[in-house]
Amino acid sequence: MLSTIRFVAHHPVLRVYGLLMFVASCASAASLPYRSLMAIETLHMSEQMFALMMLLATLTNVVFGVTIGIVSDFAGDRRRLMSILVIVGLVGSSLLWMVQTAWMMAFVVILLIPLANMNPLIYAGTRKETAAMTAGEAGAVNSVVRTTMSASWVAIPVGVAAVLEFGGLGVMNVWGVMALLYLVCLALVRIFLPPTIRDANVPGGVNGFFSALRELGNLAVLLRLLAVSLLTSVNWLNGYIQPLVIKTTLGGSLADTGFMASGIALVEIPFMLGWAAGMRRLGPVNTLAAGSLLYAVFLLGLARATSVWQVHALIPIAGAGAAAILSVPISYFQDMFPGRPGLGTSLYPMQTFLGTGAAAGIFAVSAHFTTYQGTAIVGAGVTLAAAVLLVAVERRVPMEKAA
Repeated sequence: MLSTIRFVAHHPVLRVYGLLMFVASCASAASLPYRSLMAIETLHMSEQMFALMMLLATLTNVVFGVTIGIVSDFAGDRRRLMSILVIVGLVGSSLLWMVQTAWMMAFVVILLIPLANMNPLIYAGTRKETAAMTAGEAGAVNSVVRTTMSASWVAIPVGVAAVLEFGGLGVMNVWGVMALLYLVCLALVRIFLPPTIRDANVPGGVNGFFSALRELGNLAVLLRLLAVSLLTSVNWLNGYIQPLVIKTTLGGSLADTGFMASGIALVEIPFMLGWAAGMRRLGPVNTLAAGSLLYAVFLLGLARATSVWQVHALIPIAGAGAAAILSVPISYFQDMFPGRPGLGTSLYPMQTFLGTGAAAGIFAVSAHFTTYQGTAIVGAGVTLAAAVLLVAVERRVPMEKAA
């Protein structure tokens, strides 16, 4: 694993991609935890309008993510495309910082921030730089780059909150922080990323775009997407039930909830690196299956806990399972379309959309019939079932070769 870390650290382009992933994730981590507070408490948006805004933002994230992923395969200069996206994010966060109204927030959150998502280009660019490697080695590099995203979430939300509180600043100033971080991203792209040329082997234009969409609609692709989406949905489900179990069921505090979330994020980092090393031998499917087994154990432990300290004791298991569930899917999707990493990457926002939707549905149904801890047991069952489905699809539904 250390050799992969050194490879990324010494590779001029991969090093920049890792920094971009970190800074862009810092921008998200600075604002995401406070969006409901900003919208409802500060800008007096109704709960219904906030829910609608977030739903529409989720849909535009999927549309823009898929489009950017596909286009990145036949784009001429990827650096130029990335610069445009960063500028959109810079303009959007600056606008909302200067014009603090509910309608401006809806416009920025629904249209501009989703369009500024650079992750598809970073993942696709990373895969391009590792094209000569085996799938396992390339996946390990992807995981190292992905680790920087988790690193940004360890301290940024707490740090931003502390600065705003002790500085006597309003919560809307996080958009100013976000604008500064996008400015750093723009400098990294323009100064350190080299220009790229179009891949002549990938068909472009409107016909190429719709041809790629048809490939994503293939049954073998959709079954794999469904299995991975269900598997990753439990991470979102845990985000719903974990605070409720700690605070409502076990009588813990908000500090206990925050400690659990930060602890898992911190533990994820070394485990992501460990899974990246193991993926060379296990492959992405077996790695996902192993991670899902650990996550199911964590959820069962959460369901059986009778005190907060017992939940906190599960942090290593939760971090180990979540590390595989969060870091491996992107490599798995890219392996499905060798030579076209952008097309594989475009499955990632679709997986996120389906996973969050599945988590919301599971939570709504399960919480109606059982307790929060009972919902954790349901989540463990979904995790294991999704892993079995993924292994079965891999063995029985082969991927069709592109014509």
